[in-house]
Amino acid sequence: MVRINIFFNRILLIISFFAASFLFTANRLAAQETQKNKVSLSEQEWKAVEGIFQSSQNSDMNVQFTARDNMLVAKLLWNNNELHLSPESPLVFSSKQEGNQDPIRITFIKDSSGAVNQVSVANNGVWKRNDNYKPIVKKEIEHTPEQLKQFEGLFQLQNDATRFIQFSVKDNNLVLKQSWDGETRSFVPESVMDFYVKDFPMFTLNFSKDNDGNINQVVAFKRDVWIKVKKASLSAEQLKSYAGKFRSNDDPDNMVELVVINDRLVLKQLWDKKEIILEAKTDTYFYNEAESYPVVIMKNKDGVVNQVTILGTNVFSKIN
Repeated sequence: MVRINIFFNRILLIISFFAASFLFTANRLAAQETQKNKVSLSEQEWKAVEGIFQSSQNSDMNVQFTARDNMLVAKLLWNNNELHLSPESPLVFSSKQEGNQDPIRITFIKDSSGAVNQVSVANNGVWKRNDNYKPIVKKEIEHTPEQLKQFEGLFQLQNDATRFIQFSVKDNNLVLKQSWDGETRSFVPESVMDFYVKDFPMFTLNFSKDNDGNINQVVAFKRDVWIKVKKASLSAEQLKSYAGKFRSNDDPDNMVELVVINDRLVLKQLWDKKEIILEAKTDTYFYNEAESYPVVIMKNKDGVVNQVTILGTNVFSKIN
């Protein structure tokens, strides 16, 4: 079974077209090869689409469009990466297709006066012209590892039983680790409850507390809500109820078996006989730290185990 490595941030993956698109910008040669196929625009048409536009989903995300060398250059103002776009018409621009990737297309929108004040970014919403842009400036406050300890713990993505992140304190930083691929990021506080990544300041964490004053959730990127979960409290009988064989929904030749050995849940990959000892993080979420190997137990409406999700995306259905 091939492990699927998901880019850091679901959080980075889903919040915006531009945050994912910078991978297309490094190849200048590819951009030059498209020159002969470009639509010719007048100076006035180029000027109409220049300016800074702000995401409707995250106000910290701004992109600056500049006409240069018969291309429209989109500069991502949160990390200074660039995307090069070719005109298909005065209002429609796209990146060059690479390999099996589809071209990335954006469409500018005129208002009733004929001014270009919005841009539609693929399937990632409409961005509005921002004439009042101010660079993001964040300042780290003084803090100690002891002050960061309250934020440690395991958090589950709201409404997704298969996604978990773990916070721990290391070198006076708050470290986030993704369960599905083991990737980590270090955060520093800009206030008592708010954190950011130094080299990626728009990657923010905003913690909140319950009525008893305990940390109970965190919002990443100002939109992804993660709920703090309780530690595991499994009985021996509950653990045994998870045992059984499971077959991959995508590849019927791949099967795994869950067994209980010395009061620990062990996953056996039947295609290569590899055994992975799992630690219970919650009553249904198990993890092997060395392998960055998460397993989530799924139950049907009657509370009976019927599936497991491995490595965040691979679903196996119970066969006995």
